[in-house]
Amino acid sequence: MATRIGAILAQRCPVCLEGRVFDSLLGTRETCPVCGVKFERENGYYLNAMFIAYVLGFLVLAPTTVILYLFDVSPFVFLAVIVVEMALLWPAIFRYSRILWLHLDQMIEPRKE
Repeated sequence: MATRIGAILAQRCPVCLEGRVFDSLLGTRETCPVCGVKFERENGYYLNAMFIAYVLGFLVLAPTTVILYLFDVSPFVFLAVIVVEMALLWPAIFRYSRILWLHLDQMIEPRKE
């Protein structure tokens, strides 16, 4: 389990735990460069990753929302802070939502190498 967590944090393949899943900031590889496993099993495969991204986005924005509410900032400042925070964190949320989905799916329905 510790190696799986390390692979998730390092954004590695859910099968071999070594290959890089992304080839650019937002570009997901079609196959693992190490073991050759195809990441997208079927059309629409990453729809569940969208749900994970929604949850991660909520978990990131909820504390900020509470803090801004407690400081009673103006609506303009509130909106500006939230938009900037999401713009800065969206690439990480996108990547980790896909990584989490790939690994969760691998644990539920394992693929062969």
